Amino acid sequence: MFRLLGVHPGPDISAAAAASLAGSSLSQARAALSQLTRAHLLAEPGPGRFAFHDLLRAYAAERADAEDSQADRRAAAHRALDHYLHTAHGAARVLHPQRDGLALTPQRPGVTPEDFSDYEQAMAWFEAEHRVLLAALAQAVADGFGTHAWQLPLTLTTFLDRRGHWHDLTASLHTALAVAERLGDPAATARVRSNLGHACISLGSYQDAIAHYEQALALHRQLGDHAGQARVQIGLGFCLSSRGHHREAITHATQALQLYRSAGDRSWEAVALNNIGWCHAELGDHQQALACAEQALALHQETGYRQGEAHAWDSIGHARQGLGQYPEAVACYRRALAIFEKQGNRFYQAEVLIHIGDARDADGKPRVARKIWRQALAILGDLDHPRAGEIHARLRQDALAART
Repeated sequence: MFRLLGVHPGPDISAAAAASLAGSSLSQARAALSQLTRAHLLAEPGPGRFAFHDLLRAYAAERADAEDSQADRRAAAHRALDHYLHTAHGAARVLHPQRDGLALTPQRPGVTPEDFSDYEQAMAWFEAEHRVLLAALAQAVADGFGTHAWQLPLTLTTFLDRRGHWHDLTASLHTALAVAERLGDPAATARVRSNLGHACISLGSYQDAIAHYEQALALHRQLGDHAGQARVQIGLGFCLSSRGHHREAITHATQALQLYRSAGDRSWEAVALNNIGWCHAELGDHQQALACAEQALALHQETGYRQGEAHAWDSIGHARQGLGQYPEAVACYRRALAIFEKQGNRFYQAEVLIHIGDARDADGKPRVARKIWRQALAILGDLDHPRAGEIHARLRQDALAART
């Protein structure tokens, strides 16, 4: 175990990952880790997490080079990567069951992926393994594990996006894109580009997002992949809506809606409906917006897609605000906020707080609005999101107006 830990990319490791690394049972791994910790060859910086001092890591790697064959070391690295890929894939499916899964190759003998019974467990695992997973990605690239190198970033997408780690997200997806293109895999390339489009939107890089989406759409069309085309149409619509091109956005979202209805995919049909509703509200057609968003809400509640339900409540609030129904709008926004808070989606917590502030301001309560906008600004500032500057400027302008 000591030697094999020198093969692991670090910075720390759980007992479950160590078991897969060694191809042993969990009880055997725990016994070995405990023995190494008692001998002060390993530290336990947190409960169930084990780490080397840098010099001991280097020594372990030296002993592995000297005593284990290259084939054995590569097999251990392969088992560790299988552990992280299969566990991350399972955890991502718990976070976002509606997201299309990956076709993973079976894990090697001796690998035992971890299972998660609920959202909180899956999110906690990602939190604990965040840096390890990025290190595993680097190892996969360096050691030529191409499939792991493009698939692992896709398993991280939901977690990194919901936690606001967009720089990690874009960097890992660029790595995946380079690998997928080098492998000559158009399906992998299309899927990675589609995810990169969403990541670029999160960073405010709309032109880059459109470029990735358009290239992904062309590949999906060549492959005859209707589900992939629909995903990209959703992304293009969202991107265009974010730039104020709401009629064009409705066109893309409507194409996605037709594709999802043909496929009988009710969860994503609801996503498309909700996006259409939001755009109608932005165009001033609040009754049409309300009808679309309420249909979306019913579908999301039927399919159990909580994130989608939150977005639908946000859109219903937006439509009711446009109709001058400010207390009702705030109530809807609060329902969206509660879901985003429970899911740990900090960016959308900030977005909904902005909307609540807007509704309070429109209802003649500017002091309450400023207090809520400051809550949103604190989150956006912590995330280093481009919208932080916009909200800061709004607060400064309001403060100047109040003094005059």
